Amino acid sequence: MSEAAENPKKASAMDRIGQIVENRFEIEKLIGTGGMAAVFKATHKQVDLNVAIKILNRDEMNEKDIERLKREAKVLNTIFHPNVVKVYSFGFLESGEPYLVLDLLDGKSLDQMIQAEKNLPVVWLLHAFDQICEGLVCAHESGLVHRDLKPSNIMVVKTGEDGAFIKLLDFGIARSLATAPNEQKLTRHGEIFGSPLYMSPEAIQGKEMDVRSDIYALGCLMYESITGAPPFLGNNVIMTFMKHMTEKPKPMAEMTPGLHVDPRLEKIVDRCMEKDPDARYQSVAEVHRKLKEVMH
Repeated sequence: MSEAAENPKKASAMDRIGQIVENRFEIEKLIGTGGMAAVFKATHKQVDLNVAIKILNRDEMNEKDIERLKREAKVLNTIFHPNVVKVYSFGFLESGEPYLVLDLLDGKSLDQMIQAEKNLPVVWLLHAFDQICEGLVCAHESGLVHRDLKPSNIMVVKTGEDGAFIKLLDFGIARSLATAPNEQKLTRHGEIFGSPLYMSPEAIQGKEMDVRSDIYALGCLMYESITGAPPFLGNNVIMTFMKHMTEKPKPMAEMTPGLHVDPRLEKIVDRCMEKDPDARYQSVAEVHRKLKEVMH
């Protein structure tokens, strides 16, 4: 049996090779699939430009998904920052699938690097956290909460013209801090968003999320990057949620014997992960300032 016959979804994705999008981008190869979308490499037919085209899986598409993808395009169009992925355009294919044309990034996710190396150099990580904060500050100042910050949404790229090596990805479930009066909210009360390993207690409870929810996820991300393991991991999603709600993270030295972590850095990470949003840092800019003190 052929690979295409065994995996119809992959066959459908591979059928897109050679397809022209917007009469200018030719799809060359499948980069990867995950969640709701497939991502392809494409080349502009007239100018020297390679891009990524993210196409929502048609068999899993509904109106709500389309609205979220529209929001992703709208969000990214409002942010111009070297540490945030750039969006070129948004639209619908003739077959009905919505798509985004994005920066084509050459690199690895922070998640892949953690899995491969376990203990990344803390000095390197501090520079990465510094840039993650830069991108988040820009997003928050634009009135946006990411709501799905995690290592797999952080891309470590080869240094380009903008001098950045960290890019924040996937604002697909991001939402505006200030919803316009005539704009229907895309999340129902009590609906959970994000990834269980990085979700704040208020997100788990389905409460309103704000910048402090991103700060909690940032704390989880920093903890995992330093120790090689997430701060809270249960045998199932519910157990993980309970740990977020009731437990304190283990000291980093206990997780990584022999690794010296500056007590100031551990204090920053711990405060980011406070259960009560009011006990956390109240802005990423504040986290950023504290990290700068450790770096210098």
